[in-house]
Amino acid sequence: MANVDIKFIAKKSGCSIATVSRVINRSKPVSEKLQKRVVDTIRKYNYNPSVHAQYLAGKKSKLFGFIMTNYINQYQLLLFRYLNEFACKMGYGCIIRYCNSGFEEKLEALRELEIRGIEVCFSLFLLSREEEAYIKEHFRIKVCHMQSPEMRLNIMEKNESSVYEAVCYLAQLGHRRIGGIFCIDEMDDSFLIARKRGFLRAVKQMQLDQEESLIGQIHGDYEKSSLISVIEKIFVPQKLPTALFCFSDEVAIEVMSWIMKHGYRVPEDVSVVSFDGIPFAERITPSLSTISQPIEYQAKSIINGMLYLQDGVERLCDEKENEYLLQIRDSVGIPGHYEK
Repeated sequence: MANVDIKFIAKKSGCSIATVSRVINRSKPVSEKLQKRVVDTIRKYNYNPSVHAQYLAGKKSKLFGFIMTNYINQYQLLLFRYLNEFACKMGYGCIIRYCNSGFEEKLEALRELEIRGIEVCFSLFLLSREEEAYIKEHFRIKVCHMQSPEMRLNIMEKNESSVYEAVCYLAQLGHRRIGGIFCIDEMDDSFLIARKRGFLRAVKQMQLDQEESLIGQIHGDYEKSSLISVIEKIFVPQKLPTALFCFSDEVAIEVMSWIMKHGYRVPEDVSVVSFDGIPFAERITPSLSTISQPIEYQAKSIINGMLYLQDGVERLCDEKENEYLLQIRDSVGIPGHYEK
């Protein structure tokens, strides 16, 4: 077979060398159809530009890849800010690929990153064991995510216990009817499911009302209409919750807006607590009570985990920084009584 280089790929793709370079380096946009043709040709002939160019002598690309959801919230944006900062401190650049949650789209994103010579990728999507096994079998690139053991985040226990403590705090204030809005996750077990598990454990242990109507679930890439349907299910006249837990700050902010537009008061009628600790939570009125995540610790641990996959050297973070803090602000109070 002829030497597989960029000229060979351009000829087989029916385009110019410059176009192949644009696809590989994402320096200038090309049509979706042309990009697919080039990528398919690169994959067919197993062309790896990182091997055939400056990394021929065994040097690392010094690039980390990141796959991020098209629906990205403020917590994820803040996390990536720190990921980029800590990666740069370790001498690595970052390349991001956005995609939807379908597995085929994730695979396409990984193919593009692998073509760029990236050896380690972090996915903001959680991956099932089956997905991880498929990637390991079909790709050279190493992929990790929030629940990968290399991250050492202890994320399941931390998510469950912090929500448990928050609900117990509400119960100690005198709240007996506490509602919850959670995220439906396709994985059998995840940190999002752990949040719901912590909520239900506290409700049971504190002997709170356990009516099914107090619990609502939405998809992570929810539309506003689906959230409103869940709120309307929970906020039934004469059966109102006196407190509500939301799985994320952004959902809680939308819920509070709906509550106040419909004549209820926060926290006099309904106390609201959520999860993430985004900066905006403190700036709204009333300020939002939330469980803040140790985002800098998480970013350091993720970068350390990616470096471990790259070079096999363990770099541990200070566990004292891995604290989830319940920040009580104006959105929480003792139970009141709503009168129309």
